Order: sequence, then structure tokens, then C-alpha cells
Amino acid sequence: MSKKMRAALRRAGGALLLSTMALGAQAMEDESIYSYTLVEAGAGKVRGQAGSVQSLAIDGWVGGDFNRLWYSLDAERRGGRTEAAELQLLYGRYIAPFWDAQVGLRRDERPAGRDYLTLGVRGLAPYAFDVDLKLFVRDDGKVFARTRFENEFLLTNRFIVTPSLGVEWSASDIDATVRRGAYQADLGVQARYEFNRRIAPYLGLSRTFYPRAQSGGEVAATQWRAGMRVLF
Repeated sequence: MSKKMRAALRRAGGALLLSTMALGAQAMEDESIYSYTLVEAGAGKVRGQAGSVQSLAIDGWVGGDFNRLWYSLDAERRGGRTEAAELQLLYGRYIAPFWDAQVGLRRDERPAGRDYLTLGVRGLAPYAFDVDLKLFVRDDGKVFARTRFENEFLLTNRFIVTPSLGVEWSASDIDATVRRGAYQADLGVQARYEFNRRIAPYLGLSRTFYPRAQSGGEVAATQWRAGMRVLF
């Protein structure tokens, strides 16, 4: 894709985000405004690798019952340098009980600067599964998708276990490790103890698989992590 086409995609995505936010602001005039922000900061180790890994995840929204501005930040540092950083800013519109349709932008600062037009749906499926489905169109025209599912199980009123499954998809072959189809899967579990609803330390264990990786590419890795979860 040419530079002109990539620039046009970025402008179109920005214009789309601004227009949907403006429409949402008009629709929210008669709504009460609420907000939700979850921050998880932690550190851990990847089995078989030297050094520690630090992570920061922010996920939240502000708005009313029908229109919301969703935002998220995911960043990871290893060996004193930032290896991954992703920011999403999305307009969400109520489409069914506990479900929002979303449109907006995603920006990757690491490992390389990239922009994506983002479409998605997010909500609660039966049995309280938190479902997050996203489609990404990158500034070079490549198409990706992400599916994530998680659930919470209360062992006591304060001790909560959360299993999760996330899968990354690509519509085409990109390089030796990103192949068409499902190219990465993350299976994890987090256990936390809530001193109150807003503050909880946690321990997490995850396993990352690369089902479409080629010889010499990424290999499966196990990671444990400890940290603090704060809800605003």
C-alpha cells in the first residue's frame, strides 16, 4: 500500500472517530455520566529467560448507558526497555443488554509504530463470560483480529480466580512467526484477594503458544506474574 493510501486510512480513521464521538456526545446529553477504570501493574519472570518482565494494563470507559468512550493501554518492559506498547481509543454504542459495538483507533508504539482502524464488539455472554472481539485494519492494509474470553469464579467473597483465553489472528502471512490464521494463543489464570472492591493483589500464570510459527520462530513460553489491581 502506498504512503498516500496509508495517510488516507489514518485520516479516515481519525475522522470516523471524531464523528462518532461527536454523535455520542449529542446522544449523551440526557444521560448520566459514569466511569470505570481498571489498572493492573505487575512484574514477573518468563521461564527459561533471564531478567524480569514488568507490565502495565489499563482498561476502562466513560459515558452513559448507550454511548461510551472506551480506552485501553497495554505495555510491557523487559531488561530495562519497553518491548510492547499498545493504546486503543474507541467509541462504543449499546446494541443489546450488556453488549457494545465499538469503532476507533489503535496505536502501537512498540515494537514498531503502527496505526490500525479498529472495529469490535464487547460484552457479557451467557454464564458471565467477558467477551472482547476486535478486527484491526493496519495502515499498510493488513487485516488482523483478536478474540479474548475470561470469567470470574468466586472461591470466597474476597478470593477470586479468573481464567482467560486470548487468540491473535491474521488474514495473511506476514513473516516467519505471523502466519495466516491463528498465530498466537495465550492461556492464563489469575488469582486475586480483594481487600475491598477497589484494591487487590494478584498472582498470575500464563502460557503463550505460537501454533503457526515456522522453524526458528517463536517458541511456547510460560510466565508467572505478581502485582496489584486497582479499580477506580
